[in-house]
Amino acid sequence: MATDLIAFIDESKKPMRDRRTGRVARTGDHYVVAGGVVISGDADRVRLQIAGLEADLGFPMHYSDMSPERRRRAAQALATVDGWEGHLFETARALPNQNYNEHFVRAKVIGAALEGLSTDGGVDHATLETRNHPGRGLNELDEKDHQVLQKLLSQQRVPSEFRITHADKSEKLLAIADLLAGARTDYLCAVDTEPFVLLGHLIQRPVKVFGK
Repeated sequence: MATDLIAFIDESKKPMRDRRTGRVARTGDHYVVAGGVVISGDADRVRLQIAGLEADLGFPMHYSDMSPERRRRAAQALATVDGWEGHLFETARALPNQNYNEHFVRAKVIGAALEGLSTDGGVDHATLETRNHPGRGLNELDEKDHQVLQKLLSQQRVPSEFRITHADKSEKLLAIADLLAGARTDYLCAVDTEPFVLLGHLIQRPVKVFGK
């Protein structure tokens, strides 16, 4: 069995909410990049398990499309899948939109995730969820991720053999990162703590990478 490590990466951005009222607090947004890491030789087994979970649940495990109750059920189900480990890279605090450019912040957090997963986590290859949509033409948004990687390579902050690719939601292993990222921003932004608590024991300590 191939023993190299591969990561599947997704992201989430949400505004802080008032913990008493649940209303948007206007204090800014938290940005989270999540990675689900598996051994490459184990990837197909984990894919099949996730597909089986979705069949049992009766709905796709796409965090933004699920109700709060379904998110909790999906998190509980994902916690039963063995063979993966979660990693989180996030802003240290909510960042006011008027002070911080979203693309700049995203590049910082994505860059930290790629560097951390490759140098500290031993990951050889990462697949990010594509941000492109049919009809948009050029892969401008995904190209920004490659630009981040090229900068890291030029600064020798990641190994020269480290590579990234993009995939859509048909890649079942992206569901891990999707749930982790959504659950973490819900937790940080006072939306719902339960999904993250259900998955917390499978996640490495979050890395604060921007806004300290």
